[in-house]
Amino acid sequence: MNVHFIDSSVFTVLLKIPGFNEEQHEEVYHELMRITEEGETLILPFATIVETGNHIAHIGDGHQRRTEAERFVDYIQKTVDGRAPWTYYGEQMTEDELRIICTDFVEYAQSKIGFGDVSIIRACERYKERTPAISRIRIWSLDNHLMAYDEEVPIKSRRNG
Repeated sequence: MNVHFIDSSVFTVLLKIPGFNEEQHEEVYHELMRITEEGETLILPFATIVETGNHIAHIGDGHQRRTEAERFVDYIQKTVDGRAPWTYYGEQMTEDELRIICTDFVEYAQSKIGFGDVSIIRACERYKERTPAISRIRIWSLDNHLMAYDEEVPIKSRRNG
C-alpha cells in the first residue's frame, strides 16, 4: 500500500486558492487522479487543514476571502463525511509526541522548516509505525524540504512494527 500525506502546498493548489502556485494545478490534479486510480491512500493531516485555513484567512479581498472560506469548509465537510478522495488523519497528539516534535523542531527550524511541517513529518512516522501494510509513504508536497520525505518501507519493518 502506498500512502501520501497531503501538504498544504499541494492542498492549496488542488483547491485553487489564489496566490498559491495556480500554474501547477493541472500537474497536481493529474497526480491526484493517478493516485486515486491506482487505489493508493491519501491522508489529509490536521496541520494541512490549519495551514490552508490560515492562508485563506489572509486573502486581502474580503469577498474573495469569504468565497474561498466557504469552498474550503465544503471540502472539509466532504472529507469528514467520507466524500473526498482523501482521509482525515487527526489523531490526537500525545504529550510525548509533542515533546518529540519540540525536540526535533529546534534542528528543523535551522533549515527554515516550520512547526506545522514538523508535525506532518511526525504524523507520517506515527502512521507508518501503526499501519503494517505500507510499502511506501511520502509527504506529497511542492516544498523541497518535504518532497524529500518519500520512503520505501522494508517488509522486515512492517512485520516487526
